[in-house]
Amino acid sequence: MSFLAQNILLPPHIEYVVINKELVILARSSGISRFIDFPEELELGRDIRQSFPELIGYEAILSEILAVQRQNFQLTRIYRALSKERHVYINLYINNYQSRTNSENCLLIFVEDVTESTNIEQKLVHKNNENSLLLSALKSSEKYINQIVTSMADALIVTDLKGRIKTINKKTEELFGYSPAELLDRSIAKIIADRNFLLSEIQQYLLTQGKVFENMEIACQTKSQEQITVAFSCSMIQTDKETSDNYIYIYIGRDITQDERLEKRQIAQHNVTRIISESANLAEATPKILQDICEYLGWDVGELWMIEEVTNEENETKISLAENLKLDQTQPQNSVMRCVESWVKKTVFIPEFTTFAKQMTCYIGQSLPGRVWANNSPQWINDILNDNNFLRKEIALKEGLHGAFGFPIQNDGQMLGVMAFYSKKAQKLDEDLFKVMATIGSQIGQFIKRKKAEQALRYEQEKTETLLLNILPQPIAERLKQQTSTIADNFEEVTVLFADLVGFTPWSSEVSPIEVVEMLNKIFSEFDRLTEKHQLEKIKTIGDAYMVVGGLPTPRGDSARSIGSMALDIIETIDRFNASYNKDFRIRIGINTGPVVAGVIGTKKFIYDLWGDTVNIASRMESQGVPNKIQVTATTYDRLKDKYLFKQRTPIYIKGKGKMITYMLVGRK
Repeated sequence: MSFLAQNILLPPHIEYVVINKELVILARSSGISRFIDFPEELELGRDIRQSFPELIGYEAILSEILAVQRQNFQLTRIYRALSKERHVYINLYINNYQSRTNSENCLLIFVEDVTESTNIEQKLVHKNNENSLLLSALKSSEKYINQIVTSMADALIVTDLKGRIKTINKKTEELFGYSPAELLDRSIAKIIADRNFLLSEIQQYLLTQGKVFENMEIACQTKSQEQITVAFSCSMIQTDKETSDNYIYIYIGRDITQDERLEKRQIAQHNVTRIISESANLAEATPKILQDICEYLGWDVGELWMIEEVTNEENETKISLAENLKLDQTQPQNSVMRCVESWVKKTVFIPEFTTFAKQMTCYIGQSLPGRVWANNSPQWINDILNDNNFLRKEIALKEGLHGAFGFPIQNDGQMLGVMAFYSKKAQKLDEDLFKVMATIGSQIGQFIKRKKAEQALRYEQEKTETLLLNILPQPIAERLKQQTSTIADNFEEVTVLFADLVGFTPWSSEVSPIEVVEMLNKIFSEFDRLTEKHQLEKIKTIGDAYMVVGGLPTPRGDSARSIGSMALDIIETIDRFNASYNKDFRIRIGINTGPVVAGVIGTKKFIYDLWGDTVNIASRMESQGVPNKIQVTATTYDRLKDKYLFKQRTPIYIKGKGKMITYMLVGRK
């Protein structure tokens, strides 16, 4: 509590968080993490909207409070499903607060746990109706029932033992849209949309148990075929008739459609936040998001449309369409929308609709995604039957789709894509759903922008990594990234090759520098390919000389054999090169085998290099060799004599070593 004044004490059901004008968390109470799934999202320095996405869309109000243009703001009864077993209801109270450390205007958000009181309130509302029902059972008087029917605040339906409606009140007429004449003496099944609803089982329970059947949430339908959810309590009572059917059933129903919708929308929004936090990229997240929105909000088909760059021909068509429809020309003129993902409920069969979506191109203002794009706002279609701008109208009608809506995916005002949803039923405009979808669209937009930034960062890191691996062997590069000290290793036996172009220096003096570099690049690129082929390590080029080694940084027993094979390939490569480019280049090659020290020195322009007598003698083998020949030491000869052909030279004088016996490698056995 150090961030707040010392004399502020909070009750246990209230927590707090303090944020700055960038909506970044400055301080929080320790217990606030119990209201979210991922505690790490509440770390200091993180955006508060990652933990409380309900604040998305209210940034302007928060700015007004910071500027003291508004005293406070509150969001109440926010539902959060933290797990299958646990849910909470919370209230958010947002006030201006001045930091005691730097006098900065901040926002102080109190988070109140109202789960218990909300649950009790919901139970009490329904309990009042149940008490009335029990009282009517105790009275056991048909006359009394008739008196209370008209005064009920909830829907009341009385049926006989066969389920035929005998009495309804005014609220029932208003709720279902039927007149008394349309319901009386009809089966109660007329208003039930759930075909799995078993009236007989409920009646049997009441007959045998003699108790009130409490809080049955039943899917019902109105006269206009709108689906609603009604929570019914049912009781069986005995009337004052002296007949065999002197029992009746009384159903007291409360319309919980809005409550259920609100709860499901909050769950859907929470699930989208969770899916985004757990997904590595948009391709992984999209099917889950589409499925969650469809299943929780009652839609049958979901699609994701993304903006893509187009050809010049497509762009001309797009501009022409936008001009004809008098649409916003500030949108990018070199882009269209294409469907990149769709999800369909298993019970819905619409193969042509989804197939055509994958093949079509949607221009600005065209069809549902294009209208969302053009207006940069959610769009609603009550019934596709009446929408001539809908491109797949004929297919939709053939496959039984009617209602539709779409909302934009955007970030910082930039349009990124559209999510569109379709229903087998016609749908009335739902402004509240638009608000929820605007929040979800903003969340997805932030996710896409963040993943693009991460992808760009990975690309730059990969470029840096590739550049580093072009300079240093991979094991050495990994060590260099983890330590700053000098890297030096002893190797008991490696084989070193030097190759030098004979006559290249005089030729280079007669041509331009660009031609010199281009020619060297062509030759040494072929040598690089041979290095990869024989799994050797290129060390460096020095002017027109090339140095390669086998047996490091990972020791290997066949380093001499691999170097010998590469040397023979180099001779063949130069011959082919001369034939292709009409040149007369020749090459001297020297090879030696022995111990070396290898490592990286210095702090700038790193290079992996070798030191030791073995390197010096290999260099002498090249410099005192014969053009288009491969000269090796006796040590290398001993390693290769079983598989290669050699000619012994007359002993030659080597500076610092005196006379040495050397050999010319002439081919493979």
